[in-house]
Amino acid sequence: MTHNEERVLQLAAEIGPAEAFAQLTAENDALIGAPDLTNGREIAEQRTAIYTAMVRAWAEREQRAFGYDKPFAVVALGGTGRREMTPCSDNDFAFLFEESLDDNAFLAYLQGLILHRGEFTRDHGFVCEALPFSLDDVPGLDGKQLNSFLDMRAVHDPTGFTEVFRNRIRNVYDPFDHFLHIRKYWGSVWEPASWKCERLDRFDIKNEGLRVFLAGIWTMAGERFCPSWEIYQSEACSENDLNAYYFLLRLRGIVQLRHPGMRQTGALGDHPEDILSFEDFTSFGDLLGDDAGEFERYEFANSVRAELLSSRRRVGRFARGVIQTALKDGRPVERGSRIVLGQGGLHDRPPENENPAAMSDEEKSRVALSLLLASQRYEIEIDPSEVHSTFLNIGDWLVLVPQLGELFYEERGSLADAFTFLAGTDGAEERLFPGYAQFEASLDGRIMDEQRSLRGALERQKIRILEGYVRDGNQMLTQAISEAKLKDVAKNLWVEVEAASLDADDLGAVKLALKTKRLPITEDDLQTRQDEERPLHERFSSGISGIALDDYFAAYQEQGGFSAETLSLTRFLIRNRRAFRDLARVGYNPEDQVARFVELCQSEAWLRALYVFTQADQAEWIPPDVHSAHRAEGFNIRELYIKAMATYHPPLDVTEQLMHAGFTPDHLDILEDFSGVFNGAYARLSYRFCSHLVELAENPDKGPLVRLIFDGPSTIVGVAAKDYRGLAATVTGGLAEKEIPLLQAHLFSAKRYGLVLDFFHVALPDKSSGNELAATLDGLLRDEQVIDDTPEEASPPFWGKATLRPWDDSGRFCLQVETEDRAVGLMHALTSRIYRCLEADIFGLTAYSAGGTAYVSVYLTLPNHLTQSKATEIVKESFAEPANPSRLKEGALLGG
Repeated sequence: MTHNEERVLQLAAEIGPAEAFAQLTAENDALIGAPDLTNGREIAEQRTAIYTAMVRAWAEREQRAFGYDKPFAVVALGGTGRREMTPCSDNDFAFLFEESLDDNAFLAYLQGLILHRGEFTRDHGFVCEALPFSLDDVPGLDGKQLNSFLDMRAVHDPTGFTEVFRNRIRNVYDPFDHFLHIRKYWGSVWEPASWKCERLDRFDIKNEGLRVFLAGIWTMAGERFCPSWEIYQSEACSENDLNAYYFLLRLRGIVQLRHPGMRQTGALGDHPEDILSFEDFTSFGDLLGDDAGEFERYEFANSVRAELLSSRRRVGRFARGVIQTALKDGRPVERGSRIVLGQGGLHDRPPENENPAAMSDEEKSRVALSLLLASQRYEIEIDPSEVHSTFLNIGDWLVLVPQLGELFYEERGSLADAFTFLAGTDGAEERLFPGYAQFEASLDGRIMDEQRSLRGALERQKIRILEGYVRDGNQMLTQAISEAKLKDVAKNLWVEVEAASLDADDLGAVKLALKTKRLPITEDDLQTRQDEERPLHERFSSGISGIALDDYFAAYQEQGGFSAETLSLTRFLIRNRRAFRDLARVGYNPEDQVARFVELCQSEAWLRALYVFTQADQAEWIPPDVHSAHRAEGFNIRELYIKAMATYHPPLDVTEQLMHAGFTPDHLDILEDFSGVFNGAYARLSYRFCSHLVELAENPDKGPLVRLIFDGPSTIVGVAAKDYRGLAATVTGGLAEKEIPLLQAHLFSAKRYGLVLDFFHVALPDKSSGNELAATLDGLLRDEQVIDDTPEEASPPFWGKATLRPWDDSGRFCLQVETEDRAVGLMHALTSRIYRCLEADIFGLTAYSAGGTAYVSVYLTLPNHLTQSKATEIVKESFAEPANPSRLKEGALLGG
């Protein structure tokens, strides 16, 4: 215990802690306001002692009263630990426990005293918001928080637990990562400020003065995680450097007392009261008081400004020297590592006795990829000179080494950026991934369409998109946990959250599949090559290496550092790379199809990986703001994923959800008649129509509800109405009238109550046209306007190749149509013809276009009097191409 702390406790015992705090801080304020500016350290130590002495006495008393006998300590951190407090400083204390914080009764007791009941503040006159930490928390300390533990000083520590805690930090922390944290702020804030010592309009004495000096101190202290005061006392820090720092600390107290009423702390511990303006720079003479003469005050103010200028220059020189020396000498990325950070970036520092000419290809490859791994992990550029040393002629000698796998498993940084660097070294990627050189120079449909870049750049962009998913997903999960909304975020199955939920093996497999999916040859690739109707760039755009998929990754486990689990999943992803998209184009996901898809994926983890892979792989191939068909396809992919994932995580019972929303058993009977609508991606869209559906069943005069829904990139028209034959033709006719492309539709009905709940995916020219469309459809539905009273010749025109086939075993059929993609209102033409010629009930519509051809699938139920054979004859007769299709309007079915 220091002499200052003994005096604090003596006065507190005489007049009470709160009264002693008020008296002692007032005395300290008086010292700050005096003209002696050589006692900055002493004044700061006295002020700190007021806080630490009272916290020590309180902690000792409460531990004894509670009877807690396990290792425990109260420590001061940061500026409080350095004993450098000023009038507006935050007091920074922490509770340290050896045991877990969960269900810790003593911790709950202490927090009740300092936080919940406010007894500590009332008794002592200041707030103490000490945060708790256990040994289990040490690996999670980083950045600013870890830096504050550098200056950890025991306040109350009956068992010496503080040093145990410091040693645990020393054993697990990353010294290089800590150095990068300091370097980050040095480069962005502190170093630029160190060159602006002559500014008078604004000077943040903490960020642009004190922390400039501390950047150098922390750089040295961080090497072995020792406290700052050990560096203060070492030969690395001269007495003049320390005096300059303490002079700035002394002035900080003066400036803070000049700015009453501004005591607030920013997110990074910044204080607005630390900022000097021109008025502050010209006010130093006021320290002499009113008794001093004008000239005396003038000379004193000049001397203070001169000392301030000198101190700022000195602390800047000190920190620059420390940090640049560290870079000049090379800061190793790990203890004993040959990879170091120098002034030009990361570089290899080989042992003195190493002969580069005697190194094997494997040894050189390990060094090169270790350097690349460090660059990725710490997001630091490689020294450009390494291209002519470590990476010289890498295309001649690079081989598979375990560091390649580490690149894919590394959670930090960007794998895409790492391969962007490697792409600048000719031949390197071909050595790692056979066939890559031919791949990156080849053409495919996307390259021919966009005419912008080669395939290598596009492949890296897909990995970059995946990395964005993971980054955003982690942020979403962190926010959800902090807001206790984790279940709400998880149940939505957003691709970002799903990507962040992949384990290291699975995420590595998704990256490897995105990197190599066109290199191994698959059965699908062989079939595509036999299709002579395709252009050559499509036939030979995949399977470029000529190595069979089962053989391609044979050496990647033993030599490349990949796990067997990663490689098995990678093969699965490449082999089934189109599985989601192929089923999404079908557009309708019945239970048997979902079951087969789940069986294909084999496990929840592989299902999630395939979903994330598919989303990253197709994210920019058909941009949602250009090709409207992609919006429906993306919705269908997500709907299939939701249904498949429900196999592993069944959703809440629909009845329970509806009852919780206030619906009665009679209402439930109506809503549950809508088979399938409350499963899959339509479930969350359906709930907003439930009340209206109940009203439609109970009130014969109730009209339809048409609502526009914007669901991510999808624009959906939802319709809740009384059913009538031809309703689909009514809606498609309204869309055709407005020349709005219809992409797909899923139609649900409650047969016993004669109600429908239909969802039509459309491509609006802009959101503002949505209200007009909704009003048009509402009017048509209220009037039940269909074509049953119009002459045959007025029916919308249609032609194309049409095939009717059974869709399932329950008597439902799929009418598949191929037609030229240039007819506005094609969906209306098709539904109208079905209405007139087949008298069928439609429950689903999907469409997509490719190569100028529109592919449409209509899912329907035939009337009882119509057999399949008769219906097939009608289809052949009714959907034949007319001799003169002059009535068609020019346009595109799918909006591009």
